Amino acid sequence: MAEHPVGTGLFVVIEAADGSGKTAVTDHLVPLLASTGRTVHRIDRAWSDGDGPHAELVRAVNALFRSEAATAAGWEVLSLAAATQYATILRSQIEPAVRAGDIVIAESWWDKTRARLSLEATIALDLDSEQHRALTAWQSHLLPPSPLPVDQHLTVLVDAARHDRVAWYRAAGCPDPYLDRTGPDSHDPDGFGHFTEHIADQLRQVAAERAWPTVTNGGHRTVAEAATELHLLITDQLSPSTRPAPEAP
Repeated sequence: MAEHPVGTGLFVVIEAADGSGKTAVTDHLVPLLASTGRTVHRIDRAWSDGDGPHAELVRAVNALFRSEAATAAGWEVLSLAAATQYATILRSQIEPAVRAGDIVIAESWWDKTRARLSLEATIALDLDSEQHRALTAWQSHLLPPSPLPVDQHLTVLVDAARHDRVAWYRAAGCPDPYLDRTGPDSHDPDGFGHFTEHIADQLRQVAAERAWPTVTNGGHRTVAEAATELHLLITDQLSPSTRPAPEAP
């Protein structure tokens, strides 16, 4: 494979449990980044601007996940499909843009997806703790390593308290269904809080293991304040020369 010159772009992954306000934070973040003169892309897995074969694969996986019969394929197949889609988007869209010096933002990337899929499998198949751990361990090896250098990839956890997620979900009219033991189309706000707290706990654990920075949303903070903190993390990553030098011993 031909070597590509590495630009000064950045791939930003915003991981968060469902209902944590990551989209609202990103809506505020994009203009902040664009105001610095950077070209900013937001990944939308519902479509692809890659080449023909890559675009067709992305759309096919999206159609699978939107199908009412998606779970009939099995959670292992869905995990494989999601990992394949993400790897395709990374190669065909994200890598070229970052190498061109652009900023690419993905909301809820692989770790959140696999956390939700493993939780749904555990509920639907009544997996015990050992089976759940085995599924999670298997999922963790599905996504190929990123072709981007470490300093051009930043993952941030946007964390919100359970009561905030429930309040926002209720205020929005409880729009998105989730898998509950009472059925696949539950919209109960309290159940949503319980369901998403499991995902949030998994993401918090991963964030601690991988030293992801965490930005808190909700509580006494506004969305704009959370976006500003995230903006500072990104600009610091893009401009390492501005970081203070370590003090001499």
